[in-house]
Amino acid sequence: MNKIFLTAVCLFSSGTIIAQTSYQQITLGGGPGAATAYAGADVPKTDVAFYVDAAYYPIPLFNIGFQGQSGMLGGTAAPKSRNFKSFKNTYRAVTLTGQLYLGVFYEDGKSAVLNALRNFYGGAGFGVMASNIYNTDISAPKITNHVTNTLRMVPVTGGYEFNILKNKFNEPLLKANFSSAFYYIIGKGLDGYYDNNSKSFDYYTYYAIGLKYTIIMHANHGRNYNKFD
Repeated sequence: MNKIFLTAVCLFSSGTIIAQTSYQQITLGGGPGAATAYAGADVPKTDVAFYVDAAYYPIPLFNIGFQGQSGMLGGTAAPKSRNFKSFKNTYRAVTLTGQLYLGVFYEDGKSAVLNALRNFYGGAGFGVMASNIYNTDISAPKITNHVTNTLRMVPVTGGYEFNILKNKFNEPLLKANFSSAFYYIIGKGLDGYYDNNSKSFDYYTYYAIGLKYTIIMHANHGRNYNKFD
């Protein structure tokens, strides 16, 4: 995440951000997605998770975002496997990320392809997950254990965002967002297991679609507005 912020600062100071407009944005959004955990179980399961987020855009092609996420992660043992690990993790997570858009590196021009590519973004940050886990006892598979923990994680994000509604000044009003994220878990515990045979690291992935409602701020004009017409 520090690299993202450092890159943004360098771009501001060197004047290499091209053709940016004077307004700033705040977005509020959310949507559904699919989460898959890769932990100690042989067979990862994909479950539904939902997110809400808020982001601040000091320029149109960079944002700092806060996201809350809620869903379920799980995995099961493979048939005839000696690995009995199986778990269900009902989790809540919050993350803070910085995200930079591809269009920050070149000017909006006449090429339709380049204009479309400028909406791809990537970023990284830090987050915390609160887990409520039920897992199979590996020494007595008929027993189910209950584990609660709090985990730290590092999200690496990527996606594509585009405007679907604009106001009368041709500024964004409503955005569609297609996002993906890789969440590296710091330490053990995503599946509730802390044995010596646990994986060297756990992670989960999240693919989501959502909408962002945009509030435009014009400091130079001394007013904020958000109108359809």
